[in-house]
Amino acid sequence: MLAIDLLSKTIQPLAPKDNPAHALELMDESGIHVLPVVARSRLVGLMREETALNNGDPSATVEKLMDQVELPYVRDRQHVYDVLKLMSERDLPMVPVLDMQGKYLGLVSEHEAARALAGLVNACVPGSVVVLEMGRNDYSLQQIARIVEEEGARILSMYCTDNPDSMRMEVTLKINSEDISGILQAFDRFQYTVHTTFQGSRLEDNLRDRYEDLIRIMKM
Repeated sequence: MLAIDLLSKTIQPLAPKDNPAHALELMDESGIHVLPVVARSRLVGLMREETALNNGDPSATVEKLMDQVELPYVRDRQHVYDVLKLMSERDLPMVPVLDMQGKYLGLVSEHEAARALAGLVNACVPGSVVVLEMGRNDYSLQQIARIVEEEGARILSMYCTDNPDSMRMEVTLKINSEDISGILQAFDRFQYTVHTTFQGSRLEDNLRDRYEDLIRIMKM
């Protein structure tokens, strides 16, 4: 999933000559507290809600108030992971998208990025989540997949999280079966530690937690 595929169809950028009141109006409509400022198809700044609210000059324009240094952006062919990483690092609710020539194409909102991530990890597909704990040297994707598949299921998505304070790690699996009793027994036979499982109504809450974990990982 690429940034170009996630552009918002409704959130418009600001122009340098717009006034702060108009900026606040667009922010209120979009539910986003930071908006890109674009001139002649080029990203020239970022306008923040706090700056517009604290402005005491009635004649000021967005151009006078906007941030112009170290403007965040991604290229159109970058992956959604790059979008999420930049959002996390800069604490942004959106990321501007430019083509290879620097032309502004649009923006990816936090909502669109999260929806794309949910699709990548098959969050809406029925199934279960299993979190395994193991030593880093014991990790084998081939063996983990074989255990699941020999029980008649398959892995829909997975990711790994290292424990920075030890040589341990967690492997989070989304499995396409809601009955995972046989899989859990198989993991036990192969001496894998099952840290947590989520099935049925608890799955949605777990996926939200896993999304937040992934965002934290991207900050590292």
